Amino acid sequence: MRKKLKIFLWISLLPHWIFIEYIKSRPLMVEEFYSQKIYPLIYKTYSFFFDKIPFSIGDIIYLLTLFLIFKLIIKYFKDYGYSFFKLIFDLGALLSGMILLFNITWGINYYRLPLNEKLNIKTIYTQTDLEEKFDFLINKANELHISLSGSDSLPLKLTNKKDLLKISLYGYDKFSESEIFKNSIRKKSLFSTPLSYMGFSGYINPFTLEGQINSKTPYLNLIISDLHEAAHQMGYASEKEANFIAYFFSYINPDPYVKYASLIFAIRYLNSALYDIDPKKAKEKIIRLNYGIIENIKNVDSFWQKYKNPFQPIFKISYDKFLKANSQEKGIKSYNEVVGLIINYKF
Repeated sequence: MRKKLKIFLWISLLPHWIFIEYIKSRPLMVEEFYSQKIYPLIYKTYSFFFDKIPFSIGDIIYLLTLFLIFKLIIKYFKDYGYSFFKLIFDLGALLSGMILLFNITWGINYYRLPLNEKLNIKTIYTQTDLEEKFDFLINKANELHISLSGSDSLPLKLTNKKDLLKISLYGYDKFSESEIFKNSIRKKSLFSTPLSYMGFSGYINPFTLEGQINSKTPYLNLIISDLHEAAHQMGYASEKEANFIAYFFSYINPDPYVKYASLIFAIRYLNSALYDIDPKKAKEKIIRLNYGIIENIKNVDSFWQKYKNPFQPIFKISYDKFLKANSQEKGIKSYNEVVGLIINYKF
């Protein structure tokens, strides 16, 4: 029976590939039938079971999968009757099964209708548009910072806050008709330390639909990461769209500290975009931020600097390849495409 299942998984690769190629050019069909109807039912079923468990089941599944792979490799070297062909056959069947499950449970969302088309938001912008939005966000951040700290030179104390993995998704109905996402929850990843060394602040487990958050990251990262993964749970696979939804959720949140994180998040992306066009002007604008805000940003940067290592680029390149394989043409740079959405969306 196990052999028949493995053969089936191998055979399924071709029709699976044909199906994916077919739906890639039909985003409206994916949006209407999968993302809006089928996926919410899958998420509701999964969340019914996994939300009740306080720790990450998805992380445990990953550990068991790695254990299985190592077990097969060790078997190849120890068992002379277990040939290289059998090893490839077993690993291929495992990979095929994972790809199949990945697409059924979540991955097809990569091919849904782009969010900017759904919301009728332009993604192109001029340098003038960029500078005007940048100035607006800097002014908003400075005002909010002073109201919270009482001084433009004092950084905000952003520790010992409430449980950040239960931030309400204000305005969720703008992105989904289903109420099941309103109270979605994220979990602290069991791999928070490895994630820090890899340079990631969170991820969604596509096999359990659990949002995994790197609990070690600073407050400003933690808020955005939480809402970014919430967007992924809602079925928005595109990184730029998940970034925009995180910005939206945090910007309209009534908690001023959450909104503060939103403003810093947007400012950093716009600063990077302007720096690519006009470095001198970007430097002139960023120094207009209150000294206390700059100190908060430096605290975030120092955290990531602490975990920087020679292997980090390898993880980034691997994820870049993964995104490109799932129709995200710009790979890891697609995160930066949120700039056009931030500039052109009007609250």
